[in-house]
Amino acid sequence: MPSSSDDTMTNPDWTTLPTDLVECISGLLILDDVSDFVRLRTVCHPWRSSTVKTKNSADWSCPRNWIMLSNPKSSLTDVCFINTSTHKSFSFDLTPYLDTYSLFRALDYLFLLKHKTTQGFALLNPFMKSITPLPSKIESNRANAPKRLEDLLEQIIHLVGVFVTSSFTIMLQFEPEDFLRTKLGDQSWVYDGFMLWNDSNVLFCKDRLLFVTCDDRGLVQINLANEIPIQPQVEIVIPSNALPYLQERCYLVDCDGEIILVTFKRRSYRWESFETYKLDLNEKTYVRSRNLGNHSIFLGTNRTFSISCEDLPQVPTNFIYLCELYNYETACYNLKTNRVRYLSGEPFLNPSSLVEKLIKCCARPCWKLVSEDDE
Repeated sequence: MPSSSDDTMTNPDWTTLPTDLVECISGLLILDDVSDFVRLRTVCHPWRSSTVKTKNSADWSCPRNWIMLSNPKSSLTDVCFINTSTHKSFSFDLTPYLDTYSLFRALDYLFLLKHKTTQGFALLNPFMKSITPLPSKIESNRANAPKRLEDLLEQIIHLVGVFVTSSFTIMLQFEPEDFLRTKLGDQSWVYDGFMLWNDSNVLFCKDRLLFVTCDDRGLVQINLANEIPIQPQVEIVIPSNALPYLQERCYLVDCDGEIILVTFKRRSYRWESFETYKLDLNEKTYVRSRNLGNHSIFLGTNRTFSISCEDLPQVPTNFIYLCELYNYETACYNLKTNRVRYLSGEPFLNPSSLVEKLIKCCARPCWKLVSEDDE
């Protein structure tokens, strides 16, 4: 007859893990993917109790590699997210928040909410189910600049994205080169303006903002990991004379930990001359590359991302999808054959396949959910 010690070895009671060990594991999961941290907390009450401290600091941990795949306006009870690396999926029900808030924008993995009574704005993290009110006051030396966030959001054409750092700095990016930043708990926003390359993008990667400037500085970064001074320091990563020739447009994208620079130009309203380069930020060099491994890249004004095509036969490998709303066309560039084909209309208007939904994620504008006229 097996002893009780043998039974313990074959069927251990995981709920009795030491609190310090559970907290350590939860911290490592947050660094990798906050969704795994959420799953850990659902295992049992002792694990949930052991991670309260970690959760308080994790309410604004950035879900890595997650994108919003479905339009929230079409299904408030089942907003779908997908992980571009692991292909995990996650569904979120927005309806419990609609008594107090209207849904103003969907930004990457976050929701921008508007309070129905105070008209103030807040950010909702669906993974942590946490709501953080945003300050209203804007500090800026610009003439005729809006003084309140509410005024800016009502008049701005395009809110590009939101970045949340590990030190809990929130940055809102507006088209084309305007930024607001604040620290959680601060009472106002600070305005920042940077000179971006024409029709480039800003890449948020490991608590850094990377972008190509329109002057002679080249590829630069702003480190957001530590305390940010009133005027952030722009550090040159690769000077312009060490960058490849930049055509009419260029995009930066994180492809499985490698920074890829994509540049191309337009002729007769069609995109051509696609070139891709892998950037070495440490050596300040680049190498031309025609191979993305088992990945494909999606580029658009709303966002850029790469997706692993391994075990995902719906998405062809080694493609670049350039998602434009001009004439509702998407350029599909095959790096292997050096050929471009075009998708028009349908992916933007009524996406059905996974590729079409990913294209929709990149297209301009980011989803506007509810306006005052809709209420």
